[in-house]
Amino acid sequence: MGLAVVLAYIALYLLSPGDMLPELIPFRPVLVLALTSIPLAGLARLQKPELDKLRVQFVLVSLFFGWALCSWFPHGGVGRNLTTLLELSPNIIVYFVGVCLLGSPVRLSFLRTTLVLVAILILVNGLWEMPVASASGASTPYVLAARTGIVHEYDLRIRGLGSLGDPNEFGQFLLMILPLLFVAKRDSGLGIGYVPAILITIVFLIGVYYTGSRSAEMGVAALLGLFLIRKFRTAGAVLCTVVGGGFLLLINAFRTRTISMTGGMDRLAIWSDGMAYFKGSPLWGIGYEEFPHLRHMTAHNSYLLCAAELGIVGFFLWMSIIVVTLIQLGRVPDVVGKSNPVLARWAVAVRLSLAVYLFTSFFLSRTYQLPLYLLFGVSGSIIAAAGGDEAIPLWRTGWPLWSMGFCVGVLTLIYVMLRLRMA
Repeated sequence: MGLAVVLAYIALYLLSPGDMLPELIPFRPVLVLALTSIPLAGLARLQKPELDKLRVQFVLVSLFFGWALCSWFPHGGVGRNLTTLLELSPNIIVYFVGVCLLGSPVRLSFLRTTLVLVAILILVNGLWEMPVASASGASTPYVLAARTGIVHEYDLRIRGLGSLGDPNEFGQFLLMILPLLFVAKRDSGLGIGYVPAILITIVFLIGVYYTGSRSAEMGVAALLGLFLIRKFRTAGAVLCTVVGGGFLLLINAFRTRTISMTGGMDRLAIWSDGMAYFKGSPLWGIGYEEFPHLRHMTAHNSYLLCAAELGIVGFFLWMSIIVVTLIQLGRVPDVVGKSNPVLARWAVAVRLSLAVYLFTSFFLSRTYQLPLYLLFGVSGSIIAAAGGDEAIPLWRTGWPLWSMGFCVGVLTLIYVMLRLRMA
């Protein structure tokens, strides 16, 4: 029952039933399912003592949540802390229930099926509405229409509702699912069992194209590169450069929204303001969700958004969650590769999903969104099932130094990009 409630909660959150059927808004179905899932997850945690072995990631997520909740105290906005609680809690709940209820390959398969069905439902609605949007030139619930500068021609981009209401975010969601499609019970190569996965992949890549998302298109190249490097090592690195570059050239040749430095100049201008906000309050930040209030537009960079709003402390905690999760996920195959090969394959796939999600997040504001914390929760469940911090210790990895190094490195990269733009 707990798994069914959690999957229903995730699906409804992503589909946004309040946008689909406004008459459901007074009943708050997503909130009801979220509150229902908490005691079920708590009960599951009591029944699974191995979950107590997942300590570092769990503590980091809790500390990050607490820091975000208190981010308005330095600015005197106590009421905004309550708003932060209401807005961020659903995503943290997904992390908690994910850790407690998704720790087996069978349950992960059910989650994968749920995510695929959500994506297909949005794609079907988007493709169904595209002729209407093309004829009228007006946006529909699942299609964003914008003028191209040519008379009677419009740029049509498929999107979802609610948290997936931006085409870029829907494209990122499709990419996140792709590595999960190829996890099977048996490691038998591309056999007949992979035919549905290949067909769904083709459909999702078509969907990425129709989102018109430049970040998602670069994400496809990045995902392909990660696969080639993992499969062929040095030769894969050479292949990913050639294939990835060719893929981006092909995209630029067939669409009006080209991938180029000049195409992102408006984004760099926003980053410049974000760096100014961070410099103005480097320790505390400007407060949760204050960036769009000051700039009237979000940061278009998850890393800069976190640093600007939560300061270096919040940014370090957020980056630490990422670093610890990637380190431990990467070692799961070494720990359980022989005893539980299916779980090991899930660890590899989820790590790829998280990696491509984080890559595309460099161009999108996804610091606090549900899919990221779902990936953290799924990762935590896999790590716990593999033995947690006892089987995959972190004390010799130097993760705090890596986390701070990545914080400084990302901010330095953004600063250099801004300086190059000004040169």
